[in-house]
Amino acid sequence: MKVLLMGGNGFVGRAMLNQKPPHITADPTYCHTPPSGGTETWIHLDLLKVSDWSKTLDGYDAVLICARPKGTTSKQRNSVALETQTAMKAMLKAHSEMKNPPHVVALHGTLSYGDCGQKLVGIGQPYNPTGYATSYGVGEAPLRHAAEKGRVGIMRAPWILGDGSWFNALYCSNEVPLFPGQPIWMSVVEVNDLAREIWQHIEQKTTGVFHPQLLVRTTQERFAIAVGHARSIQPVRMSKWRMFRRYDKQTRQSVLASVRLNSEQQTGVEGDEAHKSLDEALQSLTSGRS
Repeated sequence: MKVLLMGGNGFVGRAMLNQKPPHITADPTYCHTPPSGGTETWIHLDLLKVSDWSKTLDGYDAVLICARPKGTTSKQRNSVALETQTAMKAMLKAHSEMKNPPHVVALHGTLSYGDCGQKLVGIGQPYNPTGYATSYGVGEAPLRHAAEKGRVGIMRAPWILGDGSWFNALYCSNEVPLFPGQPIWMSVVEVNDLAREIWQHIEQKTTGVFHPQLLVRTTQERFAIAVGHARSIQPVRMSKWRMFRRYDKQTRQSVLASVRLNSEQQTGVEGDEAHKSLDEALQSLTSGRS
């Protein structure tokens, strides 16, 4: 099986390469700086500037979309989301016209479900974006509609735990934040576990929307306490006013969104064993940090 791995140099993309089954050949792509080291042959690809999607997709058995063009402000995110929507429409049009199209799987987040409070969130949850998804959901729309028709697969990943991305940004500064408005449910998956599961879906040619198996389903308060324990520091309860000063609107909405994701693991994923696994993952992740 030959797979085009779009966004292979990103947080999840690197894990996908590390967890790739030996019988699969993956061509990873990068957008800006060519990666150094490793044995992979990297392909330069900016998904916003592809002129011939048929040529880009030709010869592959599957395509995994981990790449997501980003912006640093809500205005930039809105702008790049519209460009992404245009690019995804063009890709899907070319895909539909191919004689032997590759299976497409895309990785997107659970903020498209919105702030769901305490209820379990299944794959049938209506689209009701909050936070960053109010922008990025626009770019995701063509894939979402294609998934509803069974043409592609979408993995809706929640908080992905690993060295990089949101964890470093939110929990590795000089304090561990405990956000207001508890209980805020967090559904957490470990990045390498997620990568292995995505490879399974690619091989099985899964379509529609699907959720990953979780490391733990917990509250942000309990998560912050666990991080504090791993780092040997006390979490700091953050006021609404302080959050307003520190984060922009989309960031506030994102970190305060409560998503208790249904992963078909029942309630065991909220129990002591799951939290023990979280503690072990955090100890490993924060080892050597203060």
